[in-house]
Amino acid sequence: MIGTAMRVVLLFALAAGCLPAAGPAPDPDDGYDGGGWTGSGGDPVYGCRLDSECGSQICARNGSCYPASSIRVVHANWTVDGAVASVASCTGHPDLFIRFQTSSYDSFGFAPVPCRNGRFTIDKLPTTYTQVELGVDGASTGNTATISSTGDAMLDLR
Repeated sequence: MIGTAMRVVLLFALAAGCLPAAGPAPDPDDGYDGGGWTGSGGDPVYGCRLDSECGSQICARNGSCYPASSIRVVHANWTVDGAVASVASCTGHPDLFIRFQTSSYDSFGFAPVPCRNGRFTIDKLPTTYTQVELGVDGASTGNTATISSTGDAMLDLR
């Protein structure tokens, strides 16, 4: 019995060493909430976090500095099998991932994204990102849509 208890304690101690370190505290003037930014491999996006780190440019949500003319607001909207996203229509997949991509397949994204919201807005997306992918959190792929010139994308989860 004591041997089993010691193994459990050791297992918890080893697991605690595998927990990721907390990221930097978010700046109260920045909309970034301190979590969710990931690169195409799921790794955290590094680089700027604040516009003040970019001189006369804007710190985009991908962690790079861009001229203001190369940044836009994008709204990704979705339905679920043609129905409005809601608690009821999202019961099979309450959490989603969203990934923004360039034509050269550079990407970054956020997860978990609540399905029931039916909308995800990103305020500082470089115009080089022209596609958005939305899928069930934990899946490797989802549905993609082109971001329109007005910054809108419409997707339907199936």
